[in-house]
Amino acid sequence: MSSTYRLSFEFAATDDRRTIDDARWSLSGLDPSFRVRAGSFGASDGEKIPYRLWKANEPRATVLLLHGATDYSAAFDEIGPQFAARGLTALAIDQRGFGATSTRGRWRGRRRMIRDAIESVLYLRMRFGEHLPAFIVGESMGAALAVHTAAQAPDVGLAGIVLVAPGAISGTWRRLVGHTLSRVLRFFMPHSSFIIERISAWEFTPGSAIRLLSDPMVLRRVRPATLFGLFKLSRSAVDEAGHVSVPSLTMIGGKEDLLREDCIRRLYNGLSGDKQWARFKNGPHLLLHWKNRDKVLSRLFAWTDGQLARRPFNGPQPANP
Repeated sequence: MSSTYRLSFEFAATDDRRTIDDARWSLSGLDPSFRVRAGSFGASDGEKIPYRLWKANEPRATVLLLHGATDYSAAFDEIGPQFAARGLTALAIDQRGFGATSTRGRWRGRRRMIRDAIESVLYLRMRFGEHLPAFIVGESMGAALAVHTAAQAPDVGLAGIVLVAPGAISGTWRRLVGHTLSRVLRFFMPHSSFIIERISAWEFTPGSAIRLLSDPMVLRRVRPATLFGLFKLSRSAVDEAGHVSVPSLTMIGGKEDLLREDCIRRLYNGLSGDKQWARFKNGPHLLLHWKNRDKVLSRLFAWTDGQLARRPFNGPQPANP
């Protein structure tokens, strides 16, 4: 990891919020044929949730795309059109505390993030019809959030979730050390921040590499509260896995350099629904940005096709009285 990032510490964090012009950075470089629609919808607490949408001409299902930590909805700019081409209308949102959200740089808590994910699925249903099956595809932090969403909102009626290198922390020692360090930083230096600058991106596609290295909307200052929140999200995702009964596909890279494979495997083993595991030799943590990601997408689309073919969708189920 040290050869991939340059890390430094800032005792007094500066404001990392961006202007709307920064938010247009990657949109301006998109191929017009991608036909991405950018906008926002209102969450239940009144906040605006920025999104990017790729609409299929004849949609067979909808997909909510959840990005990883420090990233935002542009993480899916290169692959969003491929979802649409396969009949999957895809919606990528900026999660709270990231991208162009009003709380950029601040952690809002997993409950609000879960609520946003649920409301995003409902937004897709409202806009494109409740008859369409709904999937969630999450990468890293987004995959951990997908686990929480599927576990805590079974009445939403998801057709399945795809977990790409899901954020997972297990083991008593790892949990104790991580919890202690993050709490100490949050208590004694709440206004400090870690500066995380990516300096290497050779394993990614050219477009992904340029964006991850240069996009001003990618968060590069992380406060202790966010680190603490990410730790709790990853730790509790392992605990919540047993409550996930929807079908799932878990994918990791053979050269995972951020998370431990045994932690991800423990999350996978805990999933209670029909599940599949895929490991890609030489794949990095960010598999959806990998220069060989066609292999990853082929497996992902084969899995979603299989779910659509063998599981008739009956719509969201009513909540238990």
